[in-house]
Amino acid sequence: MTKLLRSAAVLLAILLLFALCLPAVAQDDATAREDQAEAGDLSYVLDLPMVTNVVEPDGDPSLGDRFDATLSTINTAAFTTLFFDVSFGAFKSEVVDEQGNTIYEDEPVPGEAEADFKAILTTKAGLPILTADGKPRVITVTKGSTYQPVPEVGKPARQLKDPKTPQTEGAELKFLVVFLALGAIFFTFWHGLINFRGFKHAIDIVRGKFTSKDDTGEIPPFRALTSALSATVGLGNIAGVAIAVKTGGPGAIFWMMFLGFFGMTAKFHESALAQMFRIKNDDGTVSGGPMYVLDKGFKQIGLGPFGKVLAVIFAVFCMCAALGGGNMFQSNQAFEGFYSQFVEQESLAEQQRDELPIEVLRPLLNEKQLDALAKGELQNESAEVVRSQVSEDRVRAVLLPSQIELVLPSDEVDADNAARASTKGKVSIGFGLIFATLVGVVVVGGITRIGAATSKIVPAMCLLYVTGCALVIAFNIDQIPSHIGLIFTEAFAFDSAWGGLIGVLIIGFQRAAFSSEAGLGSSAIAHSAAQQSEPIREGFVASLEPFIDTIVICFMTAMVVLITDAYIAPELVEEANGSAVTLFAFEQTRLGSWFPYVLSVSIVLFAFSTMISWCYYGERAWGYLVGLKTVVIFRLLFVACVFVGAVASLGPVLDFSDVMLLAMALPNIIGGVVLAKLVKRELTSYWSRLKAGEFTKHDS
Repeated sequence: MTKLLRSAAVLLAILLLFALCLPAVAQDDATAREDQAEAGDLSYVLDLPMVTNVVEPDGDPSLGDRFDATLSTINTAAFTTLFFDVSFGAFKSEVVDEQGNTIYEDEPVPGEAEADFKAILTTKAGLPILTADGKPRVITVTKGSTYQPVPEVGKPARQLKDPKTPQTEGAELKFLVVFLALGAIFFTFWHGLINFRGFKHAIDIVRGKFTSKDDTGEIPPFRALTSALSATVGLGNIAGVAIAVKTGGPGAIFWMMFLGFFGMTAKFHESALAQMFRIKNDDGTVSGGPMYVLDKGFKQIGLGPFGKVLAVIFAVFCMCAALGGGNMFQSNQAFEGFYSQFVEQESLAEQQRDELPIEVLRPLLNEKQLDALAKGELQNESAEVVRSQVSEDRVRAVLLPSQIELVLPSDEVDADNAARASTKGKVSIGFGLIFATLVGVVVVGGITRIGAATSKIVPAMCLLYVTGCALVIAFNIDQIPSHIGLIFTEAFAFDSAWGGLIGVLIIGFQRAAFSSEAGLGSSAIAHSAAQQSEPIREGFVASLEPFIDTIVICFMTAMVVLITDAYIAPELVEEANGSAVTLFAFEQTRLGSWFPYVLSVSIVLFAFSTMISWCYYGERAWGYLVGLKTVVIFRLLFVACVFVGAVASLGPVLDFSDVMLLAMALPNIIGGVVLAKLVKRELTSYWSRLKAGEFTKHDS
């Protein structure tokens, strides 16, 4: 019995000792296995879990986060309302594989770390990421982080949506784009193609042949034109065209110019109405625009209450658009263009781009980049063959700094990004203060000073930009016929992978609406202040805007993008900034060594001129709602927003302002259609008197 107890005691002691030592042994084993992985033993990769799309847990949301979330909800609701598909999927079809089988939508398998654990980091394609010295990148997935497991190399875990949802491709007929297009087309045929018939007459008016200094108004027609052009000729011409070509292909340019032609009549119609229903203020200034058209015009035909509601809605939309898209967005983009071209230094990733081993970089290429690189001899090869065969120089040129950062030490990347962010923040404060001061000096003087400034800035910046485009076209004049032919061919390509004819048409229409603002009613506010005795005459002046903006300048930008193939460049496959695409295009030309700097200056000037005109639009809307006596409050708020735009990351604020900008079209076009008979009656009278020689020409 005693021996039995002794044996039991010894056994218990051994078990207790083993239990005490086991955690340490396990810990030593885990540490050894992690060291083995970090030392580059790839046989151990299969033992450590592999993960991708790791997202650290968020802390408690800040007040700013809550504000962004609320605004994002509003934006989503507004976009859903304004951009729903009026065709209800009629132009969409299911995506099938090479065997004709339906491909279903899938989604990542979500995972949440219940405790800290070590894992091998992979790309989104499921390929292990190597560090600069060729070792697998081992990371610690912290408790609460979300991640996507990678069961085996090259295959991240995904699951089909429940219920199974087929993937679809094709175009959507977005409500607001269709609404704008139909409005412009209606006005064009309603007035008997007056945009074409009155083109020469419009030029004569701008030259001053039919204008007298005794006419009511604050500025001559030419200054009204340049004031309105300063708000429309801008980033839409530089960035919008590049995005249209990149998204919809060359054919989108045809439809962009097509709608620009009809947009000429939309501008004619809304500006004539603005002159018809403008008012003279007690201080001798003039106020006009869609809010006054809707208010006074609807009252004239017995629909006063309805018109008043639409007028207030338009004025609110206009003020919000002026502070957002017409101000903060412009200031933000002006600073980004200036900083990237004149101040910004290479990041750590860019410095290491040419130093890192190519076998470390190849796995970082994503699917879009591989598709863009698969040309020529690699056209029909698999993604992995393209990944392994594409030249080293192309791999290094195509990879983004954010991709290269994945293979660099995290602490060094974080320190570099922090230093760069600090420098950028300091420069943005100085830029914002200077820019706000310059804008303030101009806008405080009202439309007279705005017109004087834009009459000098707009022609100069247009000449500067158009000259650059013209030089590129002249150097490549032999390519122009083929590119024009490509535009027409792609414009009517029914078998386009993105969505065929309708898809390309919608992209062109959408970018044209952003570019010229035809149908939005904004430029009518500037034209209402022009010195004119005949409202229809100012409509002719306004009709030149879409011609200059969308037909001439946008076409020249498109030619530069097409000549250089920038829209299909693998280096830009992930680029969503249209200005960067246009800059890249110019860098590929003979002007490449110096013109991007000129283009960056043009972007700043375009933004500046747009802002000072939009301030006038916003203050007229403010004056309608609150009264002109307090308009100085809006001007001060506007100048403050210039500074905010330069120093802040605007996020959902800009989406909200875009919604407000496009929403202006709803009350404006409704009012234009309801009052169309009044404009036609005035046009018929004016045209007959013009043909009869009743109007006296003045010396230009």
